[in-house]
Amino acid sequence: MPSLLVRDISDEAKRALAIRAAEHGRSQVAEARSILEEVLLPHQQNWLLGIYQEAQSVGGMDIPLSERHSPRVTGIEL
Repeated sequence: MPSLLVRDISDEAKRALAIRAAEHGRSQVAEARSILEEVLLPHQQNWLLGIYQEAQSVGGMDIPLSERHSPRVTGIEL
């Protein structure tokens, strides 16, 4: 997997990254990776949300549900 080195980041940006990483329970590297992927590849992470939003924009979708049957219990005497 390729690597990326970011130099000359401001103290404020570094501090904000550290705070955001702590809020999400991640390392700063994992948080930076998440931010980059979220911004650069939004369609890949949110594909299911996109499908849902597309369905809502055309009036939703109907999902047929099968009928529920009570299980048949035999051979039990009270």
